[in-house]
Amino acid sequence: MQKFQPTSDTHQTPTREEIVEALLLEAGTVDHVPTDESKLLGYLKLEQLSFDFMHELDFLPETQKQTLDLRAALSFNDRLVATQSGLSDKRRRFGIFHEIGHFILPEHRSKLFLDDDSTLSWWTKNRMEREANEIAAELLFQGNRFTEEALSLPSSVRTVTELAPKYGASYESAMRRYTERHVLPCAVVVLDKVRRDSDELEFEDTEYKIHYTITSSHFRKRYFSALEIKGGATIKGSELCGKSRWWGVDDIVEHRMTVGEWHFETEIFSNGYKIFQFVLPPKAALKM
Repeated sequence: MQKFQPTSDTHQTPTREEIVEALLLEAGTVDHVPTDESKLLGYLKLEQLSFDFMHELDFLPETQKQTLDLRAALSFNDRLVATQSGLSDKRRRFGIFHEIGHFILPEHRSKLFLDDDSTLSWWTKNRMEREANEIAAELLFQGNRFTEEALSLPSSVRTVTELAPKYGASYESAMRRYTERHVLPCAVVVLDKVRRDSDELEFEDTEYKIHYTITSSHFRKRYFSALEIKGGATIKGSELCGKSRWWGVDDIVEHRMTVGEWHFETEIFSNGYKIFQFVLPPKAALKM
């Protein structure tokens, strides 16, 4: 790790962005997407294995095996990144990048990190877990590369659905990255099913609630930073997209949305679990 130096002339501690830039370059995966996790692991001299955490990992105390729904773990002493067997490729890769984040950040020098869905969530309250997630996103999207490529294309959900597979990213993480770094005022409202057993219902009858809102900096300054349904009420799929058949990622529905005095153009798509409503002001407002 001694090769990681600040890019400026000062001797300040390198930023997270500088650390990621140096790691991608020295591991030989910069500008090659999707980011090759095996090259990063090899450069850092980390071994990566997949296990059934409940039954196969000797270094985990029995009490922790039983109380944590583990997805990934990092053992500094063993130089080992472990992931839960059976994870999807996208979840496995993000878990690996998250553990690499713990490994390369100076303040994270600990013997063991155990990560489950809560610590791997963007909403974790733990500072170190949040920092590891930020490193994971930087590695996944190769710093500014994803943003620069996305902004060269039309401002549309379709840009995200086309680029996400190229970077080996989930549609949700790509939608977040795209929106929060966009130069135009835009937002994405993410809705989640109220009940998981609603898979048995027709889409138009399935109830959703707002999970979170992501906004670009220009959108926050001009409009709002978050959106909620009054009184915690839910919204049915038919209210978003009308009485239409269930659609896939390639099926994008255009829909107008009014919030107070503001009127927005939106595009709606689903990854099969959540609904994403990408919000843009009317074209006339974008020219102002």
